[in-house]
Amino acid sequence: MEEEFSINPINFFQISFECPRLEQREGGIFSLALDNHKKYLLPDLSKIQGEFAFGKIALGWSPLGIEIFAVIDKPYEKSIFPNAELGDSLEVCIDTRNVKTSGFNTRFCHHFYALPAQVNGIYAGELTKFRTEDAHDLCDSSKLHVKAEFAKKHYLLHLFIPAECLHGYDPDQFDQLGFTYRLNRYHGSPQHFSVSSAEFPFEQQPSLWSSVKLC
Repeated sequence: MEEEFSINPINFFQISFECPRLEQREGGIFSLALDNHKKYLLPDLSKIQGEFAFGKIALGWSPLGIEIFAVIDKPYEKSIFPNAELGDSLEVCIDTRNVKTSGFNTRFCHHFYALPAQVNGIYAGELTKFRTEDAHDLCDSSKLHVKAEFAKKHYLLHLFIPAECLHGYDPDQFDQLGFTYRLNRYHGSPQHFSVSSAEFPFEQQPSLWSSVKLC
């Protein structure tokens, strides 16, 4: 039997981009908002993925941690847990050392989820799956910061991941991250970044995640 392989165009490219340092705003943990997020926006790869884009994702960093800000161009409908991918949610994968030679999660890889509305008191958490030799405790979900803002035709989702939840996060010594996301919607197809879950278990393929230069 011939081995199957993907011919998705995005799999033939190594996606890389620069990520600006956050400019701290007064009045809370979050720095990104509608009035200042544009320079932090990630590129739109939906055409390469063959997908319909329904959200814009901004990414920023500081020594305190990483912030993701999402503008979702659809009304909020429903969040689901524990199967967050079946409802409105955002999944984020981060490799604090940006290792591209591994076909599996190392101890520096993380898979987080954030829900726009809590389900049974849960807003966010870590789902990372490790091989035995790389395993360590997942982060305390209470340390992840989530905020959502709802409008009639769209909603905003903020996620701040503090440095203590990112094993190996040290911007002074390692100025690159591996990064990808999956933006999910209730009763609809998701939006991906550098790797599609239709092709791979995206949360376990750090070699296919984009490279982020912290600047």
